[in-house]
Amino acid sequence: MNKRRIPSPVIAESALVSFGKHKIEFMLPENPAAESLIYGYPTVYVVYAQPDGPGEVGPSYIAYVGETNNIENRTSQHLKADPKVRPDWREFRELAENNPSSVRQFVIGHSHFNKSLTLDIENRMMQYLLGVDSIKSLNNRRTNPQGNYYTREELDEVFARTWRKLNSLNSKLFPSERIIRDSALFKASPFHELTKAQLDAERSILEAILCARERPVDMKTEFGDLVLVQGAAGTGKTVLISHLFNALLADSEQIEGSSNSDASDVHPLQAFVLVNHREQKNVYNQIARKLGLQKRNDEVVLKPTQFINRRSEKVVLSTGRSKRDISKPMEKVDVALVDEAHLLLTQGNQGYAGTNMLLDIMRRAKVTIAVFDPDQILETGQQWSEHDLNVLLGDSKTEGGDRFESVELEDGSMFNRASVVLKHQFRIAAGPETIKWIDDFASGRAVGTIPKEAKDVGSSSSAGESYEIRVFDSPVKLWLAIREKAADAESRGLSRVLATYDWAYNGQKGNSDSNDGAWNVELHRDEAGVWKMGLDENDKRGFIINGDAPDSNRFCHPWNYQLDASDSVHRIDGSAWAERPETIDEIGSTFTIQGFDLNYAGVIIGPSVKLREGKLLFDSKASKNKRAVSKRSGVKDYSDKNLRNELNVLLKRGVHGLYLFAVDPELQLALERAARG
Repeated sequence: MNKRRIPSPVIAESALVSFGKHKIEFMLPENPAAESLIYGYPTVYVVYAQPDGPGEVGPSYIAYVGETNNIENRTSQHLKADPKVRPDWREFRELAENNPSSVRQFVIGHSHFNKSLTLDIENRMMQYLLGVDSIKSLNNRRTNPQGNYYTREELDEVFARTWRKLNSLNSKLFPSERIIRDSALFKASPFHELTKAQLDAERSILEAILCARERPVDMKTEFGDLVLVQGAAGTGKTVLISHLFNALLADSEQIEGSSNSDASDVHPLQAFVLVNHREQKNVYNQIARKLGLQKRNDEVVLKPTQFINRRSEKVVLSTGRSKRDISKPMEKVDVALVDEAHLLLTQGNQGYAGTNMLLDIMRRAKVTIAVFDPDQILETGQQWSEHDLNVLLGDSKTEGGDRFESVELEDGSMFNRASVVLKHQFRIAAGPETIKWIDDFASGRAVGTIPKEAKDVGSSSSAGESYEIRVFDSPVKLWLAIREKAADAESRGLSRVLATYDWAYNGQKGNSDSNDGAWNVELHRDEAGVWKMGLDENDKRGFIINGDAPDSNRFCHPWNYQLDASDSVHRIDGSAWAERPETIDEIGSTFTIQGFDLNYAGVIIGPSVKLREGKLLFDSKASKNKRAVSKRSGVKDYSDKNLRNELNVLLKRGVHGLYLFAVDPELQLALERAARG
């Protein structure tokens, strides 16, 4: 059967002026079918304006995305009726009245458009526009991806052609697809189409929330219910949480009320996203602001300590001052969604007066949905006892599952817990053999032969994607290869160098022992050709090493967060570390990259990971990560687990490739043998 020819879309443009007086006239392209496609077919449209004009750091747009069977009637409705009940359209109308050319609209027509295809194009348009830096507000928050339909296989090509045309008309509002796909906001967008496993998980969670809202007061306990969302790195947990967050706050009628509740008794849903990771919290804050789920940062997106403190009663001290007492929770909110829950503390510190963050959150929420991966716990203060971890995880052998059971921790804490497990790997675009090799190495089990599919550049895996694993004999060569990938649009862009935390770093002050004042990842090659930690004496006296030559015997680049932004945009918008252009000259750590994707990840494995007699060992004495190697209460040593998990996190950042260099000579030799096969 011949593949159907897919024609190009038609895009018309108009300023939204003279509404209510006469027909809105669109500037149609020179295409004999254009008028028919715009006025006679289903269309997708994007309305946009710049309320404050071009800002100091570039255009700042507000935008609305929709689809309709009648663009004339729909536009008239937006500008006549909607401003009476909708603040977003009230703003558009006021702007249009004050400046007739300030509000504009792109209308997209296509001869293959039907209702399902336009809904999918609308959904993907929202997904892409959410990742555009120049958009500060994005309206029509409906997530409505379609299932199978006649033209479903044309979606990708029709959308790609549409986006390229829009890019040619306004590159600020519609930047290149590569820029969008590299965006952390795009990757965490609630507009991704969920898999069946994710949809089943979401359905189970929504049912749990509804059940908790209907529970009689006398049945409430100290702890709300816990739904644990489990899955390894890259299994789509963050996308699920983001989708739930948007559904609960923007589309909460699906769970508000019940068959035995009058509509007048329904109260607005109280839902919060909590994440104990600065970079990831910034992403959620931006999503929530752009979609109008919060007016400013830290209203519904919070650090766990912020949430716990805000939901604690105030007590008056003898001095007359008041403070929050976290031992006295306020009335429970409906839902707390906790991403990266494995980063929650299980003991107190200077900033947290409690003993277990997850339990403190559950004391303040009727339902807590917590994303949890024990293989991503990185610090002693985040570790659980073996007994409590087994209780928490329960039976995680099957995907889905919403059965609640009563569980009890060692300290006597009892609550209802259900577990949802996600298993499909989304991040690593590779076949099962390659994924297994990465899993075995990342978990410290073995360094086997790298599968052929991952060694042949550009080869296709059984998953229909290509993935590349390369081993370098020099950190400089690895560095240059990653820079080349980052600069090459064909390689999909976003790539960075990462390292295990085996070099000193103190972000609170400069490094007096460094000639550039920075905390650096430093290596040098001795006369025998072996790479050693630190710089040699000649380097220490004068070299600041950057822009290395391939045959260089020195490697010296700063840890993350130390270089100034190359432009003001990235100082203001809170972009993730890997998205900032200046960070191509830095080394990333678990603190900046956990929870995020790279297209190609170059990992320098420091001396905390060694190979002895064919087995991987984790050397706490070689690590500079005090939070990972310190003992619990001065007794319990979790350093082996923490360092093993650190390696796991770093090795699973790359979507299309993983580049490796190891400081330990035996491990490096084993990796080189693995690459040769």
